[in-house]
Amino acid sequence: MKSISHVLQKELHISNQYPLILSVSGGIDSMSLVSMLLDSGYRIIVVHFNHLKRDESIIEKDLVESFAQKNNLAFHYYTIDIRDGNFHHQAHLLRTHYLKEVARLYQTPYILTAHHLDDLFENILMKLTRGSNLLGYAGMQMMHQDGEFIYVKPLLYTSKTELIDYATEHHVLYLNDSSNEDNYYLRNRYRHAIVPVMKQENENLLEQIKQYHMQLSNAFHFIRKTTIQHIPSSMIIDLNLFAHWDPVLQEDAIAYLMEDHEISFTFETVLKIKKMLLSSKPNQSYELSREFRFTKAYREAYITSTTHSKNTRIKLTPETTVIENVAVFTFSYNSGAVTEEFTKLCYNELAFPLWLRHREEGDQLAFDYGHKKLKKLLIDLKIPMEERQKLWLLTDSNNQILWVEHYYINQTLGNDHTLYFTIKEDKKHAQ
Repeated sequence: MKSISHVLQKELHISNQYPLILSVSGGIDSMSLVSMLLDSGYRIIVVHFNHLKRDESIIEKDLVESFAQKNNLAFHYYTIDIRDGNFHHQAHLLRTHYLKEVARLYQTPYILTAHHLDDLFENILMKLTRGSNLLGYAGMQMMHQDGEFIYVKPLLYTSKTELIDYATEHHVLYLNDSSNEDNYYLRNRYRHAIVPVMKQENENLLEQIKQYHMQLSNAFHFIRKTTIQHIPSSMIIDLNLFAHWDPVLQEDAIAYLMEDHEISFTFETVLKIKKMLLSSKPNQSYELSREFRFTKAYREAYITSTTHSKNTRIKLTPETTVIENVAVFTFSYNSGAVTEEFTKLCYNELAFPLWLRHREEGDQLAFDYGHKKLKKLLIDLKIPMEERQKLWLLTDSNNQILWVEHYYINQTLGNDHTLYFTIKEDKKHAQ
């Protein structure tokens, strides 16, 4: 087993100028890791979580805290109280939140956990069962960055047997977590029923899992490096180019955009989006979650926030009106107050008051030659669907369309009267 200092310094290139935030449960894995780190030259910050699930949790807290005090290590303790929903997922989110909190306190990016080679094997089996992308099938990574934080698993290529041998040789104190024996959890079912059989078939299985992990991870990182070279910082896919990419690159580009928005997905989702992007239909979207959709707008594709349609109608008066805190609409009958940015609307008769709204199904525009659907006009102009959804329309009280932002002004209304209006960004409210 390689020394922890060698892994951190020579393989992961982690400078000892930064403290290491270490999640310590009190079990053999994390207690062995913190013991290894004592003489590594790194400053160690111990964080312990009590999930309030077992009576022995307070004993584990006392063990970890006394170890930290004995070795002059900073100690932080948090309780995790989950009463509803997916316990494991919510507990993971809370642990991550608190670990980040401690990392910010000590001004370090490094957060360590004691996952080992057997954990990696179980993780791979679960990913294969549930489905994932190339990196997911490789399993957990020894080091990965998420925003300002870097998550490190220095024991990932160390087997459970090696950790047991280390704990025995160095007299490491630890407690066994009784929940590890409960087959209610999927990971435990793999651990107790499937992994032992596979190890019986091949005594070098874990070494082969390590090689599998390294090969698949290297393949993924090569593909991802190529993907990043093809995707601009705007995170917009040029579909003219996309059509000629290798299928593997196409699929990773889609995954890359979703990962950038922290959206969970399966390979099946990637394939559905890929089919949409390669189809001949110019405007389509795929709902990814309640917050996001993957949008195809003619020859571009990108992820946008989901804005659920709402029947917003804003009544206007001859003054400035704030529109959803992002813009202001001003109209006036007084030509003396008009500047170049105002649009002029002539009419004989209108049903006041005037209204602002977004487009609706069946909207018709009036021209000298007859009527044309607004939808058809926007398609002819090749306006992306996302932009269509945001356009503002000016109507009178009879829902007669007078103006469409950027694209239309009604010139069939006569010339007896005139009003002037403008719409522009509301910098005051947008801040």
